[in-house]
Amino acid sequence: MGSLIGISLWVALVTVVPGLITIACLYGGAQIVNTECLREHLHRVQTDSDWVWAGFGVTAMVLTQYLGILLERFLISKKKLGPEKQKIDIPEGIDPHGETSILLHPYAEYDGLYILLAELCEDEDTQGHLKRVIAQFFLTNNTLISFGLGIVFTTIAFVSCASWSVFWPYVFYTLTLTVFLWVSYKTAAIRFSVMAKSLWATRRRRIKIGSKCEES
Repeated sequence: MGSLIGISLWVALVTVVPGLITIACLYGGAQIVNTECLREHLHRVQTDSDWVWAGFGVTAMVLTQYLGILLERFLISKKKLGPEKQKIDIPEGIDPHGETSILLHPYAEYDGLYILLAELCEDEDTQGHLKRVIAQFFLTNNTLISFGLGIVFTTIAFVSCASWSVFWPYVFYTLTLTVFLWVSYKTAAIRFSVMAKSLWATRRRRIKIGSKCEES
C-alpha cells in the first residue's frame, strides 16, 4: 500500500502538476491574444461532455511528461545542468567518515540513479529525502516544457491571429513566461546538483556499511 501511495505521489508531482501548469500557460496565452481567430477554432471543439475536456487535460499532462523526458535526456547528454566535476568541501565534523573534501561526478552519479533506487531497502531513505530531491528535479524539468509551450503557443497565436492592439500585453506575458522559464532552468540545475550529492551519499553509505535488505 505504501509503495502504491508513493507511486501516486510521484505521478502527481511529475505529470499532473506540470500538466496543469501547461494548461494554465496555454489558457493565459489564449486570453492575452483573445482574437476571433482563436475563438473560431475553439468553437469547433465545443462540447457539453466533461469527458472531452478531461481528455484534453490528460493529453496536455501526458505530452508535458513525454516532452519533459526528451528534454531531460538532452540536458543530461549535453551536460547542460552544470560542470562534469564538482569539488565539494565538507565542514569538519559533519561527515561520519571524516571526509572534508570530495570530487563529485554529477552525471556519472545520475547514470546510476535507477539502479540505486531499485536496490534501496525498505529501511533506507525511510524519510524519503532522496526520492523527494529526485521528484523535485523532474518536476522542475517538466515545468520548463510548460513555460516553453506557453511562449511558443502565445507567439504563434499572436503572429497568426492577433492585432497590434494586444502587442504590449503579448510582450509582457511572454517576457513573464521567459523569466519563469529561466528561473525553472536555474532551479533544475541546483536540484540536479543536490540530487547528485544525495546519490553519492546514499551510494557511499551502502558501500561503507555493506547494506543488505533483509530476506523475507
